[in-house]
Amino acid sequence: MREEAQLEFLGGRIGRKVWPDGPRGRAIQWFTRACLAQRPELWLDSRQGLSVGRHREGRARPDGSLVPSHAFAGAGEWADPAPVLMVKVHSRPDGGRYETVQTLPFGKEVALPEPVGISLDTEPLKNWVR
Repeated sequence: MREEAQLEFLGGRIGRKVWPDGPRGRAIQWFTRACLAQRPELWLDSRQGLSVGRHREGRARPDGSLVPSHAFAGAGEWADPAPVLMVKVHSRPDGGRYETVQTLPFGKEVALPEPVGISLDTEPLKNWVR
């Protein structure tokens, strides 16, 4: 079995980031389709690096950045995170941590706050959880 990876510079060292496995990749695909169904002007970009300031020496490569579909046109490898609407379902960042972290079981409906403003039925995710 071939495992694809990309190299990243993290914490002053070269490391590798493995591409999502089958279930995780399928979940990202599901999320992309679910978002597009409700907000077709958005895209879940799973490859774009972000210049994020202090964290990770100023760079991060999230599993997915929900953005307007044109947001990273011409951005290069490390983009300004300003157009990013969401990278994870945590909210209210304050001083490097999240004030609100909500954990729900698979199968529950998740309401993503504004500026995303959509609800997702997570029932299909049960098919890909190990």
